[in-house]
Amino acid sequence: MKGVLSRIILKEEFLFDGTVEQLGEKLRFQNNKKFRVEWIDHQSFKFLSNFSLGTLMINNNPGVVEGIKGYARLSETAYGKIKISLTTKVRIELYFFLAAMVIAIIAVLGSKDNFPIWMIWLTPLGLLWFWFVYRMQEQILFNKLKNYLTK
Repeated sequence: MKGVLSRIILKEEFLFDGTVEQLGEKLRFQNNKKFRVEWIDHQSFKFLSNFSLGTLMINNNPGVVEGIKGYARLSETAYGKIKISLTTKVRIELYFFLAAMVIAIIAVLGSKDNFPIWMIWLTPLGLLWFWFVYRMQEQILFNKLKNYLTK
């Protein structure tokens, strides 16, 4: 199961030319323009998109969830640069969709009605669709952060 989950999360790495303090200062000037940053500790932070269609978040007005986000882990290299490792986590909405579809399939199987074959296809296609939409938005967020820090 862990192997499957590791394939559906987004991972990326790049180098920042400077120290952790310089990185923090640069992010402080950017905060709330193209994305928001919330520091977790001295070596990691989470970055959040200011716009997300799938989570109904526009212009920094959060909905029920935080929206599209990624996590960054910092490590110093021998060359005086910072390696930034970006990752995402599996979106909870995917778990909710899967649970809802499993419950719906069990309910239909428990009823005396004929089982609609489209329900079998709706679960994997729905999961792939939502994953794809979130993945595109996560990649855009990763690119915003990467472009801002490497220019």
